Amino acid sequence: MNYILLILAILTLFPLASPATAWDVLVVQKYRAKPYADVVRGFESVAGGKTSVLVLEESSDEAPLREIRRRSPDLILALGADALSQVRKIGNIPIIYCMVLNPAPLVGNEDNITGISMNVAPEKQLAHFHKVLPDLKKIGTIYTSGKSGAFLEKARVAAQKTGIVLISVKVEQAKDFPRSLDNLPQDIDAYWMLPDSTVTTPEAVEALILFSIRTKIPIFTFSDRYLRLGAFMSLELNTFDLGKQAGEMAKKIRAGTAAKDIPRAFADQATISVNHAVAAKFGIPLNGSAFNNGP
Repeated sequence: MNYILLILAILTLFPLASPATAWDVLVVQKYRAKPYADVVRGFESVAGGKTSVLVLEESSDEAPLREIRRRSPDLILALGADALSQVRKIGNIPIIYCMVLNPAPLVGNEDNITGISMNVAPEKQLAHFHKVLPDLKKIGTIYTSGKSGAFLEKARVAAQKTGIVLISVKVEQAKDFPRSLDNLPQDIDAYWMLPDSTVTTPEAVEALILFSIRTKIPIFTFSDRYLRLGAFMSLELNTFDLGKQAGEMAKKIRAGTAAKDIPRAFADQATISVNHAVAAKFGIPLNGSAFNNGP
């Protein structure tokens, strides 16, 4: 009996540690969408812990920050630019952003924020472009400074290192896109389609495809859906893999690494696809090994 009492006394002094090891992750997203769900699945497959979701459009609380602070998670996974813009003012909880095309205007030097943009690193993209078109020397693009300017600056540096001339034309409004195509040199070897909503409107895409057909200049794009419209090659993100990449960041934070010490990153993985009909029509020989693996 005395031994039993002693054991019970010890247990009261040293309770089970499960609450201390709990790890609560709050996913914040504007609405429900399959790509977001895929990111969360990928994240959970790596990060572990308990994951709950706050859908801003479904929240009855007009002040999301108040609801987030009430829940007091150990980590916030912000999916999309709208979610990131809502949570970025929280300074005492680590934040990982994901599914954000252009995070630069939304995050400054906040110590508690890291994440992954929805772009493959420009040097990796250019390496694959060059692998597909070994004679690639000059590539053109049209962009807006607000939505893709930061990415383009990195792309210019990457192009210089690889010996590729990157020619860019800046526009401010979607209506300016069609005539801006005429400002591109006719001797470019390819067009680089950036994920910039101003220059990827239906009207802009139609003008770009017609430009490509007329000039036989192939289009490199970021989504398979543009292949069906007439683009040549795409590098499309796998959202499950994007979630896994965010999960690896979360594991580091859980292990004690500060968010500020985890570099903000580009997406690691993408799927390469090619439009064989366009390749044949433009007389582009295909090297099968160029399409077998993502970046």
